[in-house]
Amino acid sequence: MNRKAQVAALAVAAVGLAVAALASVRSDLATPVDVSASSYVQSETCQRCHEENYASWRRTFHRTMTQDASPDAVVGDFANRTFTFEGITSRMTSSGDVFFMETIGPDGTRGNFRIVRTVGSRRIQQYVTKIGDRHWRLPIAWSIVDGSWFHLNGGFLHPDGSDFGSHTSVWDANCIFCHNTKAMPGYDFDRQTFASSVEQLGIGCESCHGPGSEHIDRNTNPLRRYALHVSEHSDPTIVNPAKLDKVAQVQVCGHCHGQRMPNPTSRIREFLGVGDPYTAGSDLMAVTSPMWRDSILEGVDLTARFWRDGTPRLTAYEYQSLLMTADYQKGGLTCISCHSMHGGDPKGMITEEKRGPAACLTCHAEIGNDVAGHTKHLPDSTGSDCYACHMPKIVFGVMQAHPTHRIAKPDPSRAWTYQMPEACTVCHVNRTAVWAALELSRQLGTEAPPLPEDPQFATAETVRAAFAGDVVQRAIAAEALGAERGYTPDPVARLWSVPILLIVMEDSYPAIRTSANRSLRALVGRAGLARADVAGVLGALPRFEPQADPDSRRAVLARWWQWWAGLEKRGIDAPDSALPLDGRFLPQMDRIQQLRARQDNSVVSIGE
Repeated sequence: MNRKAQVAALAVAAVGLAVAALASVRSDLATPVDVSASSYVQSETCQRCHEENYASWRRTFHRTMTQDASPDAVVGDFANRTFTFEGITSRMTSSGDVFFMETIGPDGTRGNFRIVRTVGSRRIQQYVTKIGDRHWRLPIAWSIVDGSWFHLNGGFLHPDGSDFGSHTSVWDANCIFCHNTKAMPGYDFDRQTFASSVEQLGIGCESCHGPGSEHIDRNTNPLRRYALHVSEHSDPTIVNPAKLDKVAQVQVCGHCHGQRMPNPTSRIREFLGVGDPYTAGSDLMAVTSPMWRDSILEGVDLTARFWRDGTPRLTAYEYQSLLMTADYQKGGLTCISCHSMHGGDPKGMITEEKRGPAACLTCHAEIGNDVAGHTKHLPDSTGSDCYACHMPKIVFGVMQAHPTHRIAKPDPSRAWTYQMPEACTVCHVNRTAVWAALELSRQLGTEAPPLPEDPQFATAETVRAAFAGDVVQRAIAAEALGAERGYTPDPVARLWSVPILLIVMEDSYPAIRTSANRSLRALVGRAGLARADVAGVLGALPRFEPQADPDSRRAVLARWWQWWAGLEKRGIDAPDSALPLDGRFLPQMDRIQQLRARQDNSVVSIGE
């Protein structure tokens, strides 16, 4: 065979091998892979090929959900600071790169505990120490929002007088599951000891994409990578949530954003012993069941975590809320319809576009053609904000109100039917729910619902709830009274809420006092920009500490009352439908006492 023939033969053979290799790769791409059988490789390994996605993930608060305690991770003030609560003074110090909290420990005695881990980095940060085989969450945390220390009783809806150690809990049996990648508590039921570990502290890439070892091994083949680039196939060695069906897709998020129980409940031994069996892309319902209002969990009243119509009213139940939404049940709405792990503001993982009506107009384009016709409000007003009307802030958690993820039509009758806040009066804080129901019926041309006979509903709904509601209602109402989103953009016209909030700041729950205090300062701060007689008040008046001793709190409130009494009245009268003022400044105290008599002060177990 001459040289040309040999070259030709070799070329044919090479082409044949390439075709065979490409066919093998195509077959590989079309063959399902059990991703859960792979090993975890850590997020840093993903950076080599997915640099942009890695960079966008590093910006998120998911990454910093749990961290080893280091100067970069710790945000609280450990410069020999003290915080006193219920007569117990805790001290936060540091030595070099090591942090300590001197406080009451898990055994009820005082100790100086080394901080080994942090939990949270957006709104609050909690601190974890290790004693023997167990990691313990300590009771004092840092409020990133307020820039101050607080006791967790004030973050988790416990009243004054609660046990100081109520929220000193075993991290290995609780926090580990949702705040890390692939939790393995390693509990020995015979010895009653933990040997906990996680594949990665915080929410890493593999929390959403599954373990990556098989993905890396197979993609060392450049031909496979090229075939993936030109192919319509997804890579079966890794999970891409965007390419899952809607059920599996929302389960990836629901695994942590939906409180759940082992399925069956006896499977708790597997969860605590071997670890969480769920892997992204698998069937979450095969190993867990979502908690609902009628779920049974021994020793816990789950009904308190939901409004009476079944809607979740605490954070970490977003999954359940979405499952109750018609747009998910009958359409294609999923978590990533609005949220993006690799885009938008890390606070919410929502792009700027999706923060406006574009998020809804994707499926409801006809509404965009006549916004006012749909909303019965001016197109550029709060009343035409899709989120305000269909996802009002009626969920509480991490010391703040949040939008519900059960998308529903506004219905003011929920106020008296289910004893829950509703969209219209969360904005129209100066109006009664009865007014809202009649006005909505008039706008829509529908029959008004049966109206309540109970006289308490003659008071503006948000004011009524701030005094007569249970702890969740009161906290949400206190925040709504100071929210910038409201019935009027005039900051001075909103100052009628000041005395209401000052009275709410006497509540027996520190979480409610915190919400009212934030609202008060927000209202006065905004009004101070518009009017000289209130300018500078935030700097002139003492800071109210919601968890200070009662005498200190009363002294600060007295100063605020003095300022309020000296403030000119013009433009600050309460609307007739809210809670009229006695004389010039004080709301009708007899009505307030009547409302307070209706309070439900049951402790709500948040379960975080």
